[in-house]
Amino acid sequence: MQEDLASALSRKLLEVNIKGEVRNLEPLTGGASKEIWKFEVSKNGQSTQMILRRGSGIEGPLAIKTADEALIQKEVIKVGAPVPTILAVSKNEEDLGDAYIMNFVEGESIARKILRDEEYKKALPVLAYQCGEAIAKIHNADINNFTFLPKKPARDQLEDLYSTYQSFGQPSPVFEYAYLWLKDQDFSNLHESLVHGDFRLGNIIVNRDGLQSIIDWELAHIGNPLQDLGWFCGNSWRFGNNDRVVGGFGDLEDLLKGYNSISKFKVNKEMVKCWQVFGTFRWGVICLIQAYAHLNGAINSIEKAAIGRRVSETEIDIADLLFLGGK
Repeated sequence: MQEDLASALSRKLLEVNIKGEVRNLEPLTGGASKEIWKFEVSKNGQSTQMILRRGSGIEGPLAIKTADEALIQKEVIKVGAPVPTILAVSKNEEDLGDAYIMNFVEGESIARKILRDEEYKKALPVLAYQCGEAIAKIHNADINNFTFLPKKPARDQLEDLYSTYQSFGQPSPVFEYAYLWLKDQDFSNLHESLVHGDFRLGNIIVNRDGLQSIIDWELAHIGNPLQDLGWFCGNSWRFGNNDRVVGGFGDLEDLLKGYNSISKFKVNKEMVKCWQVFGTFRWGVICLIQAYAHLNGAINSIEKAAIGRRVSETEIDIADLLFLGGK
């Protein structure tokens, strides 16, 4: 299999005038629907590290096609967002399938290591500000360049989430209350923007100097830009450091300082809160989806079954935000 993959990579790279021997193919964790491979291209004694990201070619209700992720990154790099350089894009009917090849970015994406390892101690105090800047640059991109992306207004997403939750026949008083509370909120309907959809630790690459790159664009869409901020500030993405609102490492004030230094519109803490509740409800429903994919026999996955246990965590987080003064 690896020999066939190396040959397909070589042919694809030749199309963009990159010549050399493909070697040291190494599979990396890519999630349930994506493959990620690290490899080297060697020529004249010099090696360049690259990454292959490959999907199924099927655009689902949540995830866009992998090749479309590459198109997004090609655009946002023009407005200064830190993303890997895209080297080649493959369509579904080609040998590589729905995929793209990009430059390898040195750094770490695993949250536990970023939060705990000594190597990243100096990066953490500046990381929230840097992430705010990066998110604002994404939101400044011209949405006319993303006509292939779905539009997802907040109200439509809320109704879809509630319908999906109801379909599992597992009543949750907290989810019912969250839905009714969110229906009454002013979502600060700003101009539509490109939304990453899953900006958090795990989907960014960090080194000792801070943010290096934003990855994993499969949930990208056109919608309200505040969704990215509220999602990033959810308790589920603090990895046990509950007092640090931004990713378990930073303060909301620093995130917003970075964001407002770039953004065409200014955001305050009050505007973010309802999007934290929205994001937590969204993650709770996603956890249900993952769990029932296993329970219904569609996918035999202990990981997906375990994710189902996190539904109760999102219920606690919603109650904390709405009743107990959580932040």
